[in-house]
Formats: sequence, C-alpha cells, structure tokens
Amino acid sequence: MFSRITSLVLVLALVVAGFWGYREHKEKQALLLKAENQYQRAFHDLSDHMNRIQDELGKSLAVNSQKQLTPALTETWRMASEARNDIGQLPLSLMPLNKTMEFISDVGNYSYHVAVRDENKQALNEQEWQTLQKLYTRSKEIENQLAELQTAVITKNLRWMDAETALAQTDKKTDNQIVDGFRSMEKTVEQQKPLSFGPTMDRMKVNSKLDAKTLTGNDVTPEQAAGIIQRWRGLDSTKNIAVKRNGKGELYPSYSIAYTAPDGHKEFFTMTVKGGNITWYANERPVANESIDLAQGETFAVNWLQAHGIEASAVVKTETFDNVGVYEVVGMKNGVRIYPDEVTVEVALDTGEVVGLNAQDYVFHHKQNRSVPQVKVSKEKAQTMVSSKVQVQESNLALVLNDAKQEELTYEFVGTMDQDTFKIYISALDGDEVGVEKVR
Repeated sequence: MFSRITSLVLVLALVVAGFWGYREHKEKQALLLKAENQYQRAFHDLSDHMNRIQDELGKSLAVNSQKQLTPALTETWRMASEARNDIGQLPLSLMPLNKTMEFISDVGNYSYHVAVRDENKQALNEQEWQTLQKLYTRSKEIENQLAELQTAVITKNLRWMDAETALAQTDKKTDNQIVDGFRSMEKTVEQQKPLSFGPTMDRMKVNSKLDAKTLTGNDVTPEQAAGIIQRWRGLDSTKNIAVKRNGKGELYPSYSIAYTAPDGHKEFFTMTVKGGNITWYANERPVANESIDLAQGETFAVNWLQAHGIEASAVVKTETFDNVGVYEVVGMKNGVRIYPDEVTVEVALDTGEVVGLNAQDYVFHHKQNRSVPQVKVSKEKAQTMVSSKVQVQESNLALVLNDAKQEELTYEFVGTMDQDTFKIYISALDGDEVGVEKVR
C-alpha cells in the first residue's frame, strides 16, 4: 500500500514538473520570438531608410533651385538619423561599425549643411554637386549590400538571435551570414578614399573626434573593467561578465562587455580603457506592458543618473517605443542648459528600471568647473533673428557646440512652423544664428 502511494506521488510530481517545465519553455520561446521580431523590424527599417536616402540624394542631384533642394536634403538628413538609430537597435554591439556609422553621419551632416544655407544661392555649385554625387554612389553600395543581405534573411529565414550568439562567442571563429554581411559592408566603407566636405565641414569632423586624453584616471585592465561592471550592477561576482578589448577603428580605446543574467537575458556595455567610464549600456530584457507613464519614467531617469554620479537633470526630449521611455537629458548650470553634457536614458515603463544609456558625449565633454560666459544680447533682440514664420513657444539659455565644435552660449527658441517643431539657436554674445534643429 505504501509503495503504491509513493509511486502515485512520484507520478504526480513528474506530471507537475513536466507541466511547469513546458510552460517555462513556452514563455521563454515567446520572449525570444519578441526579441527576434524587434531585431527583424530594425533591420528592415534600416534597409528602407538607406533606400530613401538614395531617393532623396538622387533628387538633390537633379534639381536646379535651392527651394527644391532644401526639402530633399532635409529628408536625407532625417533618414540618416533614422538609419543610425536602426543600427543602434541591432544586436551588433560587439562588432565595430564605426566607419559605416561615420559615413551615414557624414551623409546627414553634409545634407543638412547644404540644405539650410541662403535661399538665394543657386542649387549646387560644382564642388557640392561632386560631393553629393560621391555620397550618392557610395550609399548605393551600402544599399545594395543591405538588399542582398535582406534577401538572404528572408529566403533563408536567418535569425538575428543566431547572429547575436555568434558575436558573443569571442573565442571562436564567427560563421554567420548576417555577421559576415555587416562586416563586408564595414570593410567596403573602410576601403573608400576619405571625402573632403569643404573647410567648415572638415573642421567640424576634425574637432568632433573623441580624444581619450581628455579623460582622467589610469587605464583599466579587463579584470578591473569586469569589477567596475560588477559594482555598477550590484552583482555578487564577475562570473558571468565577459570583457573584450576593441580593436583599431574604434572612436577611442574601449572594451565591449557582455553580462549574462541568471534568467538568460544579455546586457551589453562599452567602457573607456582610460578611466573605466561606461559610455553605453543596453539591457535586452523583455519589457512588459506599461504600468507607469512617461512623466513617472522621467523621474526614474533623472534619479538614476544622480545616483550614478551623472550631473544631468534637464530633460529636453521625450519619446517612447515598445513600452520604453527614451529621455534626452542635459546638464544645468546657473539656469543654462549644458548640451555638451547630454545623455540618453531608456526606462522600461513596466517597472521603471533603466535599460539603456548613451553617455558618450557626457564622458568626453563634461567639465567639473565649466565656466559659462555672461549674456551680451537680450532675449528680445535675439528673438528678432528668428523667422517670423516660426511661432516661438519656449525659450531657454543653452550652451551648445557650434559648427566648429566650440562651446557657445545661445538662446534656444522652440517653435512650430507648418506642424513641425524646430529649435533655433541664436548666439547670446553677438546675435548670430548658430544652428537650427528639427525636433519632429
């Protein structure tokens, strides 16, 4: 009798264990499918945005007036920004794509530079036409490579989760068609002859280089880097932290770091070798339905930055996607927004946990004792430099980087025109226009 009862209990235990095991497997598969779908969407968006860049660059080469040129190049600039964002959403953090990212930035920056000039100028001079022609040709090469890879992804049912796994296996030779495709694209861009964009743009590119000499502290070893992540994340040990020194081609000497959480999800970091500063962080855990709103998420973001010693508290832009709040936050000093100290924080709106950080600008530009110059032009006079077509809704004092990447005190006027929102920056020292940014 006792034996029969024991057998029955064992059978019931096995049934229950099997049920829970099956349920856990199904939930894990659902989460993996969600992540895979997000990666696939970002990849196909990237291909679409590169295709639209091609279209708009082609239009710009065919028009013969500034009035027609500006919309095409403004759209090119916007698509370039979207393409960079798409790449950032792909699980390629362990693969340097600096040359590709730099090229896409060049396309956007040069397009914007030509688009916002004097309306009375001719469409394009010969040098500008030649430069845009080269950008058009080179972007076509990237678009073709993406199209080939996109075809392979669709026809062969390639999975991004497999690409992510292949990249994480740093001790083995990578054999993955997606990874190989992006590496080929990066190599293509790297082998191209550098373009000249004229003195203003070339000076801006030179001054935008990130110089590790501006960092403080000693170089950290891979073991020390793992220890920094352990403390930063509040972990018991460095057991599941993998550190890899990035090779040549990076913007600055850095480590790529991957942490595997107990539930299996991955977290990725980029850290400067000098000083051990975390410049980028992405937590790829699945985010459930929203339980907090964007305003509450903003509070979580600012409090988290302060808790981690990052002196940024003014939220200047808020967006949301896939139940995640994205906040651009800048420093403040004497009522002035310090844009060089900008960070981007991603907050999961299910729990309020920070799941993403881009602090590269802050790490390289933050100054402990930054001096802010005195205003020499009144706000009222500065506002007269803003187009009468723009309905100004808000104004702030802001320290920004001008075209020469030098800090300049400005008035930041936020206004609308034709249902679009712009930020217009007017110098608070001499009243000249410093720049215009389309917000949405």
